[in-house]
Amino acid sequence: MKKLLFISFVLILSLSSCGSGKSTKKRSLDDTLYKYAATIRWANFDAAVRFLDPKIETIQPTRFELEKLKQFKVSRYSESPIAPGASEDVILQDVEIQLYNIHNNRTKTIYDHQSWQYNEDLKRWLLTSGLPKL
Repeated sequence: MKKLLFISFVLILSLSSCGSGKSTKKRSLDDTLYKYAATIRWANFDAAVRFLDPKIETIQPTRFELEKLKQFKVSRYSESPIAPGASEDVILQDVEIQLYNIHNNRTKTIYDHQSWQYNEDLKRWLLTSGLPKL
């Protein structure tokens, strides 16, 4: 009887550990998307740069581009559901962002087509499509 309980216990432990890598990656994605959305909603574009993939030099904003973004406040950030990308470690998301220009009191709606890639070395998701484009 003790042997049967032990075998059952080991079986339950082994089954509970199956797929834990994917669930960790999924939790990391959810956490990253939530934090990035909050950062953009508060128009904290300096902090948003930390979500960018540092290896892709072409998406790194210039000081001028960051200052241009700072003339806007975000009044709406509406995400679409995520979609799978070209590989298992890539996801895509479209976001509608309504911006309010603090200098001329006008609103502008842009569509940000985000591409996120999981970096296995860093164990985190990185934005590979760059900051929202005006």
